[in-house]
Amino acid sequence: MIYFDRQIADARVAVWHVTEEYEDLLSMLPDAESVQTEAEEQFRSEGRILEWTAVRVLLCTMLGRQVHIEYDEKGAPHLADYEGLHISISHTKGYVAIALSEAHCVGIDVEQIERNPTPRIERVRSRFMRDDEMAETIVGLLLHWSAKETAYKAIGREGMDFKDELRISPFDETVYEGRFQLDDLKEDDTYIILYKVFDDFVLTFTQCDNK
Repeated sequence: MIYFDRQIADARVAVWHVTEEYEDLLSMLPDAESVQTEAEEQFRSEGRILEWTAVRVLLCTMLGRQVHIEYDEKGAPHLADYEGLHISISHTKGYVAIALSEAHCVGIDVEQIERNPTPRIERVRSRFMRDDEMAETIVGLLLHWSAKETAYKAIGREGMDFKDELRISPFDETVYEGRFQLDDLKEDDTYIILYKVFDDFVLTFTQCDNK
């Protein structure tokens, strides 16, 4: 079911909470057979098949009709039937998210908030956190990682190093909805990351000039 749906500047951002069974998701698609065939040819994991299908259901809900998603050589999604409509996709446990915009390239990311003593994001922080960045909570760490994933999707530069090339300015981690600045140090560009913290996950979004 639609969990979050908002127009943000020139983009529409939506999140689907995957509470349905696989067969129920397929029943929401006009051409379920094509989606089922593609999903089951590519994936063995039931969870991954469910997410794949939920993304197509969410996109169909947003556009009012079923549209085929294609992927380029870098794995970035494109909509062949909607030339000029930019799309970004993300998924985490139990949720999928899509951003759509005709005006700008977009990036979106969702990350699960782990409820255990040693969350993975803490164990890998040295891979993406700079010495001049600050994160004192798990949510703060997730927002740093998620924002850099989002920027990577929007910018589309291959081989991007999250630690050396992207820097996030300090922000108040106790404020659960807002914006902060991300600097692309390699290209000397600045992006505004919009974010929202939910009970189970964090969501980040950005947009940039068309490539």
